Amino acid sequence: MSFGFLEVPKTIESIAWWIAGSLGIGVGIHRFWKSKAKTDNFILIHSEINERLTELRIASNAMRASLMQFHNGEYYMDGISMRKFSVSHESSHKGYTSQALKFKNTLCSLFVPLLTKVLENRSMIYSVQALPENSFAKHFFEDEFISHIACLPIKNKSINVGFILVQWHKDYEPNLAQEEIMIKHFEEVRGSIELQLSYQKN
Repeated sequence: MSFGFLEVPKTIESIAWWIAGSLGIGVGIHRFWKSKAKTDNFILIHSEINERLTELRIASNAMRASLMQFHNGEYYMDGISMRKFSVSHESSHKGYTSQALKFKNTLCSLFVPLLTKVLENRSMIYSVQALPENSFAKHFFEDEFISHIACLPIKNKSINVGFILVQWHKDYEPNLAQEEIMIKHFEEVRGSIELQLSYQKN
């Protein structure tokens, strides 16, 4: 008696193979749906982060809003890790180029003035002109024609994992009279992004 591709086994050996095959199919199906759930979870999380950055950029009338995430790099000769950060998400105003490549595997040591502002965790807009003279960070933003920046740290499980960076172009300066409103919205977006990052699975 047969049921399509399934045939009732007639010997002990065939029974064993039939059970193993059935279990294999079951495991395969389980892994498929588990993988699909992770893929769906990844798409939902990162789509939401991109949408919130775009919302922040538009609401603050900025040229760019980005999420930077810290990661380890290679090692110096003395074994010290090269601490780095990279753009993981970015929303740019039409007509302005992406900084994804410029902020790829970026050495933290080159942007100490910026990271100092990040760690201060202060809800305010900074003038690029106020950054330390002759610092790489100041020269970088000036070369990019950035007039003002705002930055807030991003935490996941109480660990600093990155920061949000908002940039205003010299021809697209922020309305400082609306700074309090913009920063309040910035903090709300920060909370939403932290929540999305907490949903990530290995």
